Amino acid sequence: MGGIDRIIMIRHAVETLGYFSMQLASEFRRMGLAVYFVDFARLADTVDGIGRFAAPGRTALCTFNFIGLSGEEIFLDENGVSVWERYGMTCFNIMVDHPLYYHARLADPPAAKLYVFCIDRGHRDYVKRFYPDIRVDFLPLAGNVRLHGQEGDETLIPYEKRKYDLVFTGNYTPTEQFYRRLDELEPDYRSFYRGVIDDLTKHPSETVEAVAERHILRELGEVSPEEMRGAIAGMVLADICVRSCFRGKIISHLAESGIKVHVFGADWDKLPCKKPENLISSGKVVDSAACVEAVSDARIALNIMPWFKDGVHDRVFTAMLQRAVPLTDKSLFLEERFTDGKNIAFYDLAAWRELPEIVRGLLAEPERAQRLAAAGYEAAVREHTWQQRAAALAEYF
Repeated sequence: MGGIDRIIMIRHAVETLGYFSMQLASEFRRMGLAVYFVDFARLADTVDGIGRFAAPGRTALCTFNFIGLSGEEIFLDENGVSVWERYGMTCFNIMVDHPLYYHARLADPPAAKLYVFCIDRGHRDYVKRFYPDIRVDFLPLAGNVRLHGQEGDETLIPYEKRKYDLVFTGNYTPTEQFYRRLDELEPDYRSFYRGVIDDLTKHPSETVEAVAERHILRELGEVSPEEMRGAIAGMVLADICVRSCFRGKIISHLAESGIKVHVFGADWDKLPCKKPENLISSGKVVDSAACVEAVSDARIALNIMPWFKDGVHDRVFTAMLQRAVPLTDKSLFLEERFTDGKNIAFYDLAAWRELPEIVRGLLAEPERAQRLAAAGYEAAVREHTWQQRAAALAEYF
């Protein structure tokens, strides 16, 4: 595998990303690599341990969303040199959000030896276009299992004995919060961002960058690549707003159509819903382990993409590994690898009002749904676990 045989990872910074890291670490160790965790719950102690663990030329940092590479003082010496540079480490950073969120990091790379991985092929192409000096590749997320490992198919709850018909894991943020922030802007900016949001809402198959670029060119005319990438980086509010809008209206529509929706996450009590009795909420933020447990007891696990058009959210593969039916909006990546009705259930984001009919059809034919879930499980075990993602990363080591 080359020279790198020691991997530094991070936990307790962002819960979900720490969960991903723990699963990757387990696979790295199975491959014979040494793994050391910088623990944000014990930063001083664990940062001190880096020097005892690291071996120059043989050590890499594997992180998510530039955690540890964002100028945190704890990782810098008195001269502003990072611990990663001091030991000549190669840094592998997996971005689970659109690159527009990390414009500052990509425009001014925080490490000399940096590899960036995107979980959407469109995101990878975006980085190649606007940040051509960055070494970038595509690495999809994998399905989550219990941290001590998937014990095997025989340990999963039988489909017919599962507690929940339909589960969604994720928080809700009222769109009013975003519109209040828009109202604080100058009239011209307010009109511009509302135009982008309205366009995305009307054309949900389009990417954020495509719609944003169209509006920027209409507003400013021809601009340089540097100006364009900077302007698109200002689309964070529009991106989050439209994602939250679709999440809210899909969940409320299902509940108002008479379907019991079990939501595991915070603030669902703030969602306007005419039939709140069908919206059954955990009532709090839940961690990744609780999400896995919920999906393992569900017949259908709903996914609403965070506007990934050529990638996948981990909810899809987590559903498959827990033998639930993965019900998700489409992406080019998923459509190339899975067949609707065979090993996945697709819906069209532009036709989200048809979702209740799709759910009822799956629940009305449990044997068909169970076969679909079993086929999804086999596909995910074969190609979409953290074991395969660790092996893909090890190719770079």
